[in-house]
Amino acid sequence: MGNRYNYFYFEAEFKKYLTAGKAGSSTIKNYLSDLHYFFSWVQGTTQITDFATSELADVFTHSLIHSYFNYLSSSTNAENTITRRFATLRKFFLLCIDQQWVRVNPVDEFDKRSKQDEREEIIAIYRKSFEGKEVTKLDLDRHINVIRDLVINFNQL
Repeated sequence: MGNRYNYFYFEAEFKKYLTAGKAGSSTIKNYLSDLHYFFSWVQGTTQITDFATSELADVFTHSLIHSYFNYLSSSTNAENTITRRFATLRKFFLLCIDQQWVRVNPVDEFDKRSKQDEREEIIAIYRKSFEGKEVTKLDLDRHINVIRDLVINFNQL
């Protein structure tokens, strides 16, 4: 199965990565603090204390990232704190990609899915606003397609 590592190993590797990238000392300190916070939450949530690098993609899934986001959102964290903590995770998973421990950044995947979910929620609300009104299915589908195009184009600006 290969070598197993605890969270401290990955924090140390992340520090080396940030230092090599010429990050300032306060930036490194903040990134490490945020990563440590995330790892503490993961360990408390999953009871996983160590894993092989080949297991990273299985541990840090889209679902786990989504749960972490929900945890941060439901606590007293300010939106800026949540944004900063997710920036840290994006950066950490860039290291993981560079080291070929994972192929995709699960935070990026979370962002993509969240935006898609948000678009579909807007469209569902719009569709519901037509309930009880005399609108043909064809007209409703045309309206929905226009709204879908507007929402997608707006999010790409």
